[in-house]
Amino acid sequence: MDNNSLGDPLYFLYAIQRSPYGFNLKWKHVKPLISYMFGKEVFENLKNDQVINTYNDENILEIINIPDIKYNIPDAEKEILFHKFIDFVSGNKLISGIMKIMYLDRKIAQFIIDILNQNPDKTMDDLVEASAFPIVNLPDFYYSKAFADYCKPYIENFNLDMKDILKYLGREWFVKLVIILREGTFNNNSFSKSMENNCHEFISGVREIIENDYLAEIIVNLDLFLSDRSVNRAIMNYASRSVKEKFIKRFYDWLSIANDIMVGLEFVIGSIFFLPSEKQYSTLGVYLFIIGSTQLLIRPMINIARRIHIFFLHKKI
Repeated sequence: MDNNSLGDPLYFLYAIQRSPYGFNLKWKHVKPLISYMFGKEVFENLKNDQVINTYNDENILEIINIPDIKYNIPDAEKEILFHKFIDFVSGNKLISGIMKIMYLDRKIAQFIIDILNQNPDKTMDDLVEASAFPIVNLPDFYYSKAFADYCKPYIENFNLDMKDILKYLGREWFVKLVIILREGTFNNNSFSKSMENNCHEFISGVREIIENDYLAEIIVNLDLFLSDRSVNRAIMNYASRSVKEKFIKRFYDWLSIANDIMVGLEFVIGSIFFLPSEKQYSTLGVYLFIIGSTQLLIRPMINIARRIHIFFLHKKI
């Protein structure tokens, strides 16, 4: 079979392979999508044409002889493929939600995909979903008519209902996300800060508001959303907690440092008291060792106290 006849599947597979979102995806993760798009026999055809070495489930997706592949296809053909791709993913609430966000703001969508890709507890279903991310982020797809035709009807009918959103204002991960949206800081720094303390809660929460289209509704009505009193109150409360948390961390850090200095001094002085010339102070040296050893136990207790203090601070939302 000529490589040209495999242009359509190669276009999709190469888009997945070269995308940062397709990194380390295995064949078993992309097979559902590719099989739906091009039929199950396409894998054997690709192998026979020496375009791929293997398509075993546990192997990483890899296309070989890339310079020899003519994977570029006409725009009209791409539109047909994108329509079929949308048919495949439209039943998935997460991918559907991300597509709407992508249509509204590409930077936010890419930031969200980054969050989901950082999930340390990915399941098989998560990875199958991840195989769609490279296509959703593909410039050809972003500017396609198929993509616009799918998203526009939803966007036009979006109407922000604060009743649906208010329940999330009591969750810290949501307030962090709102602050990121307000500041427009869609980068690794804001991402790492938003993920601290509870990675799983942040990812599952973001996923929930995507699947329910709440995030897309917020983006459409962002100015109105940010002007809401409840939202501003939640942001102010979070800012206040952040200041308190920094103070708590510094307080316990200095307390731990002071404790360590005292331990060091007690052991140094206690050791001096055990020198032959200072035998009369040996009993005092023993007491200093006992005190110093006790303070070694205090060190982890300080850390535990800090964690408990911060835990209850975060509970006061």
